[in-house]
Amino acid sequence: MTRVDERRRFVTFALRGVAAILACASAGSSLVPPAFAAPRNALPSAVDLRVDGGHVRERKLPLVLFFNRDGCPYCERALREYLVPMQRDGAYASRAMFRQVEIDRRTPLVDFGGNRSTHRQLAAEYKISLTPTIYFVDEHGRSLVPPIVGLPTLDFFQSYLDRAIEDSAAKLQADAAR
Repeated sequence: MTRVDERRRFVTFALRGVAAILACASAGSSLVPPAFAAPRNALPSAVDLRVDGGHVRERKLPLVLFFNRDGCPYCERALREYLVPMQRDGAYASRAMFRQVEIDRRTPLVDFGGNRSTHRQLAAEYKISLTPTIYFVDEHGRSLVPPIVGLPTLDFFQSYLDRAIEDSAAKLQADAAR
């Protein structure tokens, strides 16, 4: 076999592999390699915080903003073991709304004031430097309780999250009563 034949064979093989991946992706197959699949451990991305603010105002809920960065193992663990299961649990749907902000990306979003922004800019406004950082905010993006920074004691992390959501909801109720 000549070098030209070897290259043709390699290119043909590579193209068939790419075609198979694309076919699986378009069919929604579970055979899609993880690098091409949507992230399994992710919250809904922050896209339009003004709209989200309206929803949490109507429902009198805190908005949980999870700030993370690519390659952060603590962020991945917080998502996988705590936040994503909470967000998927119907009991939490009546207690909080969850959004994810990736601080190292320029993903476009609409901020609480209705202005165009990015995930990176929003993180800068909240002065996020360590990840994960979790803010509990009202419809205007104002912090209701102190943020949770890092992944403190794992034995109590669920309790920290639950307590922050409860305290945020109580503050919203108290503010509404004024």
